[in-house]
Amino acid sequence: AAHRQGGMAFAVRGAASVRLQFNSSARLILKAHTLRTFSSSSSKDGNPAAFEIGTPTYLGLHNLRDNPGARKKRKVVGRGPGSGLGKTCGRGHKGQKSRGSMGKPFFEGGQTPLHRKLPKRGFKNVNKVRYEPVNCSSVVERIKQGRIDPYKKITIKDLYDAGLCNGIKHGVKLLGKGIEELTTLDTPLTIEVSHASQEAKTAIEELGGEVTYRYFNRRALRAHIKPHKFHPNLMPGPSIPPPRLQDRYLPFMEEELLAYYSHLEVEEGEKVGKEEVSM
Repeated sequence: AAHRQGGMAFAVRGAASVRLQFNSSARLILKAHTLRTFSSSSSKDGNPAAFEIGTPTYLGLHNLRDNPGARKKRKVVGRGPGSGLGKTCGRGHKGQKSRGSMGKPFFEGGQTPLHRKLPKRGFKNVNKVRYEPVNCSSVVERIKQGRIDPYKKITIKDLYDAGLCNGIKHGVKLLGKGIEELTTLDTPLTIEVSHASQEAKTAIEELGGEVTYRYFNRRALRAHIKPHKFHPNLMPGPSIPPPRLQDRYLPFMEEELLAYYSHLEVEEGEKVGKEEVSM
């Protein structure tokens, strides 16, 4: 460490710590990586910037900056021969590497690339319905935590608010993992989900509970989970399940659908009249 006039400042060269003696009795050990403040000017003899010893400097908006070397200057090319990266920008003369087509992804120099050598296998079914899984053990855990009320019907929104399912696209499926924990509850459960495994459905019904199914299209599911994003007068009604899923949902939703869409029923005479007009 080298003393500098005009204040107590010392230059540190790669030392992990600096030990100073005051009046041959008091000793001060300063960690160079914790208590250091760069001076505004560096020494003339080539030493690194001096560290001022005194009140430690606190981080604020006035001295907030990146670590040295964290931000590199961008490479400026094509600005004259004095820079060394002038006319040809460091690429040399002609050739494939001097063009802009070098380095395309999956390009292997003209030979058949790997993604074309390998055969195609399988397909992705765009019509497949993918439910978010929820285990019985997770439901029991949330009930014991007080995040789900077991004395009322447990809906998909209750499961979503309890943090059991996120990113729901088509619905929620109840699985049978942890069905032995259902016996620890003092009340049977009534759960309304999109689908449930036979094991989970049987276990809940044997304990006196009930599992019902309800179909939601994408818009109705969003309104069910996040009703605050819909105007009360524009809330969607119950969704009509597609023909391939009607055997699962209609036993639980038929009465509600008939009551909601009763105004859409057309009498037989009106239907015949329309056919005659169209002909």
